[in-house]
Amino acid sequence: MDKHDGLKLSFRIIVNRYEDEEQFQQLLTFLTEYKDSIDELAIFSEYWHFGYYPLDEFSARCDIIENRIERLREAGFRNVGVNMLSTLGHFPEAWDWLPALPYQGAVGPDGTVSTSSFCPNSAEFRTYIARKYILAAQTKPDFIWVDDDVRMFALGVDYACFCPECLRIYNHKYASDFTREQLVNELNSSEGGIHRERWVSQNIETIERLLAHIAEAVHSVDASIELGLMTVSLSISTYSGVDYSKWFHALKAVKARPGGGFFEDSKPFGFVRKIHEINRQIGLYPDSVRDIQYELENFPFQTLSKSVHITLLECTAAIMAGSNGVAFDALKGEKGSLEEYQELMRGIQASRPLWAEMERIAGKYRAAGLYPALSAEYEAKRNVENGNWFDSIAVDNTPKSYVLSEIGIPLAMSQDTACGVILSGNMPEAYSTEELKAMLSRGVLLDGRALEILTDRGLGAYCGVAVDRIYDNGVLERLTDDPLNDGHQGEERDARNSMSKGMCYTLKPLHDDVRVLSRLISFTRKDLGPVSSVYENTLGGRVAVQGYMPWQNIHSGVKRTQWMQICDWLSYGRLPVVIDRSCKVVPFLKEAEDGSGWFVMLLNGSFDDASAIEVKLRVAADKGAVYELLADGSSSLLPDSAYRQGDGEIILSLDRIGNWKSRMFYQV
Repeated sequence: MDKHDGLKLSFRIIVNRYEDEEQFQQLLTFLTEYKDSIDELAIFSEYWHFGYYPLDEFSARCDIIENRIERLREAGFRNVGVNMLSTLGHFPEAWDWLPALPYQGAVGPDGTVSTSSFCPNSAEFRTYIARKYILAAQTKPDFIWVDDDVRMFALGVDYACFCPECLRIYNHKYASDFTREQLVNELNSSEGGIHRERWVSQNIETIERLLAHIAEAVHSVDASIELGLMTVSLSISTYSGVDYSKWFHALKAVKARPGGGFFEDSKPFGFVRKIHEINRQIGLYPDSVRDIQYELENFPFQTLSKSVHITLLECTAAIMAGSNGVAFDALKGEKGSLEEYQELMRGIQASRPLWAEMERIAGKYRAAGLYPALSAEYEAKRNVENGNWFDSIAVDNTPKSYVLSEIGIPLAMSQDTACGVILSGNMPEAYSTEELKAMLSRGVLLDGRALEILTDRGLGAYCGVAVDRIYDNGVLERLTDDPLNDGHQGEERDARNSMSKGMCYTLKPLHDDVRVLSRLISFTRKDLGPVSSVYENTLGGRVAVQGYMPWQNIHSGVKRTQWMQICDWLSYGRLPVVIDRSCKVVPFLKEAEDGSGWFVMLLNGSFDDASAIEVKLRVAADKGAVYELLADGSSSLLPDSAYRQGDGEIILSLDRIGNWKSRMFYQV
């Protein structure tokens, strides 16, 4: 079956909305009003994120769920299932009110035992969880979702699991006899790379066994029940390992829900970062996964925390990123009227034709742009120099280079379809020297820390420069007269690194043909040396190094212009989207694999309108007509005055993109 079977809109129903008969009747009336916008209903198995639910009580809950499933089908809802909220348990919640975990809790490297989440390798837990999923399967659902607590981090302890059984499995497989303390010392040592790789591999296998166990339990009741798996953003951690091929195969899953957090819109650009993250996960899913639902997350259901406008725009971007459905976790759980959700539901109803048409036109297309590298093997392969592999997962490890999309540079989350690679921070540690050399034979953008790592790997000559000195305050950059600075020669940018504690790297050219784009200047106007460079190496690759605060305070017209020129240069003049003026328009471009069509979404991420802009698209298109996809899902033929076509490019002339709105264009 094709991976893209058409648009699917799903709604997840929290316990307080169905458990009480009066509340369920109210819910049923509300959902029936919008039946044409509902393709699937997923009933949550429990209210809390705590891992344990006594089976006699869960059985009683399942009796209610079975009744609700039957009645929803009678009301005409054709695809109804269960979302198992807790398998291992997400995090400590209500553990002091609910029965204590009766089986082995997840154990952290320091010996702390989770109060709320299980060890997945415990034999007693495996017996319990099989019975729990069997009870869920007996409710006669069309599907069962496994939520994103099937992971090995953030389980009430930051990193799991170091219980006796998990240590036994490790020691048995590798013929060792480590105690917990000894193994943790090895994992924390700079020489412990082999143990870190093995430990992450054990995490992959642990999850694989658990998912296979769940599939066996469910399908022992009914082999026709579809299974789905929610995955976790790679930017949070890759400690669990990220082997989607093994995991989806083990679960026999055909449904996927890529994860990431955007719960309220006080910082609206957060949803763009989430879109990049779900695009990255989707790119790693096996072909067997055909039903990909974006999680529209409004938990804990504060209607004033996220506007309907941003919610719908977020969903539109999610379809652009490769989802072919949306799972709405948006209806509040407290008792009371659902009237306050009428506006949201009307918006979803009105947006459905647009989303369906986006999926029809470009669902199989591939994203184009620069690839911010983030290896699925990062935690397994990164270096440990500070004696602590177990850095806090509370740190936001989202690739900082996502900020480039805010100034109009297109990003793609697959290296295979990218026009260049961004290596930031410690990310090069996760790649082999040969993999890094292959990247350097194309187009690569580096920051100072990444340059240090490549130099240590013996690849510095291909970068054209080496780190000379590091400054932590009181410096700014001044653009040189290099042509890439495009009329901004001599302009200065002060990113105030003393406030953000950012490191600034001056560079030492290693070859005569290295081009210096910026120089580092002290506040006392002393020239400290080159700080930005470009170089074409002997591999035929183009390497750009930004040593001065590349991911912060880049939202000026001067810096944006330089960035656009640099990215176009390292892409060999084929940056997929180039916007001609300084505005906060985020481009998402997708192309057919055979070059037969393209689709672009231009999202204005500003509270100001973007007016009178030209958008150059480097696309392999013929001389056919260009269309605009409108908000109601219809298409409008662009007049000849609105665009012009050249050799391998189309230039759109747009009068306006409204604030926090988007426009979409395509050619097929």
